[in-house]
Amino acid sequence: MRARKIKQNGALLAEHMLVLALSAFMLVLAMSSWSSWQQASTARQLGVQWQLALMRLRQRALTDARAWTLCTSADGKVCQSVWNASWLAFADTNGDNQRQPNEPRMVFGPPIPPNWRIVWRGFRPSTGIVWSEWGDAALSNGTLTLCAPKAQDSTLRQWIISKSGRVRLVMPASSASTLSAARAICAAI
Repeated sequence: MRARKIKQNGALLAEHMLVLALSAFMLVLAMSSWSSWQQASTARQLGVQWQLALMRLRQRALTDARAWTLCTSADGKVCQSVWNASWLAFADTNGDNQRQPNEPRMVFGPPIPPNWRIVWRGFRPSTGIVWSEWGDAALSNGTLTLCAPKAQDSTLRQWIISKSGRVRLVMPASSASTLSAARAICAAI
């Protein structure tokens, strides 16, 4: 009797398992890339929106001819040193760095997203940024740094507030020295 050759027309279970494992691996890679892209997109949007809001607040101080303060506050009255709550922008008529019921308040930009942090580093110790009635920030100039939940260079944003009160948006990833400084700021919180 002659042995017959048997042709195999189907795939083995092991081959199917290998294809499934490779597909799962590629899906995990795609999801992590999507998450990174989404965070970078959020940082871009917040960068532009907050820069415009900061410039609008300076303009408000000039227009009203009175000092305006920007900080974060959990209760909407007292400025706090950690910038992770809601924004608080108000005309500080008595200069006590706390919002009184009779002091005007301004709605400020989009809120800080959950798990994101803003770090304020002023050249003088303070919990907020104050634009005087002349539009300058001579007593509270410094840098606001945006830190995303997952540290990645594409999400880093900084707003530099000069003594004259002008606001400049900086992407730290464009310079090695500013990138390392921004990373250090975000790592410290």
